[in-house]
Amino acid sequence: MSENLNSEKEFVQEQYKKLLNEVKEHGNVLITHIGELSQNVISVLESEVEEKVTGLELAKGPVKKIFFISVETLQNMLIHGHKGNAGEQQNFFILLKTDSCINIISANLVANDAIHTLEKQIHVINSFDDEKALKAYYLEHLESNTMSDKGGAGLGFITIAMKSANKLKTKFEKINDNFSLFTLTSKINLD
Repeated sequence: MSENLNSEKEFVQEQYKKLLNEVKEHGNVLITHIGELSQNVISVLESEVEEKVTGLELAKGPVKKIFFISVETLQNMLIHGHKGNAGEQQNFFILLKTDSCINIISANLVANDAIHTLEKQIHVINSFDDEKALKAYYLEHLESNTMSDKGGAGLGFITIAMKSANKLKTKFEKINDNFSLFTLTSKINLD
């Protein structure tokens, strides 16, 4: 394998280690996963999320939100995460608890030519200050039924934003001419 093929994997591993060290200073890391995803891996992670979150003795509302957003995030990564030059998906997932919230942090490869569209989509979602307006946008988007080449209607980010009741935080880090690392952070308030 050439150095170029390994660069995506190495880049993702370095960013994962760096981010993990940063978030450990701000809270308790409940779950981490780095590597490819499959339905089996997602099932295991779903069970881990359920076990960890129910063990925190939180109110039922936040628990349901955390579980829903975790599952939606993992499915989005599996379906929409790009495979790098070596033919592998490069992903990571971190569930972090602070005193006031749970952060669900995910990262996967995206094609550089898709970044503008993603930024635009998330900017629109984050522009809503009223949850009723965001729900109306969701319903409008659902009715237009525009399907992507991977079978989604672009509803994942909207549903995550609706459930979390917070703005989505994103970061794009260029790896090479083809791919960047897309990091998404969803926050669920515990109060």
